[in-house]
This record gives sequence, C-alpha cells and structure tokens, in this order.
Amino acid sequence: MIKPTRKSVFARALLGLLFAGCASAHPAATHRGPAVDVRAVARSVVLCKTTEAEMRQKLGEPSRDGILHEAHVMSWLISTETLTRYLAVLLDAHGVVVDLYWDIPTEVPWVPTDQCHGR
Repeated sequence: MIKPTRKSVFARALLGLLFAGCASAHPAATHRGPAVDVRAVARSVVLCKTTEAEMRQKLGEPSRDGILHEAHVMSWLISTETLTRYLAVLLDAHGVVVDLYWDIPTEVPWVPTDQCHGR
C-alpha cells in the first residue's frame, strides 16, 4: 500500500474544508442570475487555454477564490438540491486553467495538479 505524502494529505484536508464550507453556504448567496448550463461550461473548458476571466464571465463570481499551497483555486457551488455539485479550477500564475474538477462525488479526493506541466 502506498503511503500518502504529507502534502497530499494536507491538500485533501484543505479541499474537504473547502467543499464543506461551500456545502454550508446559503443557496441565495450563490445565485448568479439567469440559469447557466454549467455542464456545457464545464465541457467547454480547454485546459491550458481557458482563462480565469472567461470562467468568471460564464459563471459569475466564484463561491470560493483561494490559495492552496501556492496555487490559485476557484470553485463554484452549482447546486445544493439532491446532490451538492461543484466546479473547481486550478489556475497557473497567468490565470490559465490547468486542472478542472466537475461534479465528482466528494468522496473522491481531487488533488489539483498542473495538467499543462508548466506549458
């Protein structure tokens, strides 16, 4: 069995807190106006090309906009109906999306990783 590194355990703990905090947010606080097809937005994200500005334009202000280690992570609480749904992105220093988390069960840990490998 592979032992998790201290860094990955810390990242999972922080993400758990991030998602727990989003789940407790009042739904009215996350209202973005007209309905957005978030599934289409998630599928339209192109790693290494889509920017922070484009994400904000499509989804409005994020529910969370923070730092994990030295990485910029933004997330949107999409739904709290029967299931809590999240869309989260990892941004590089230039504000470009380098990793994406969309509608994955919270039991599955997301460890944000630069999928563009520094381009």
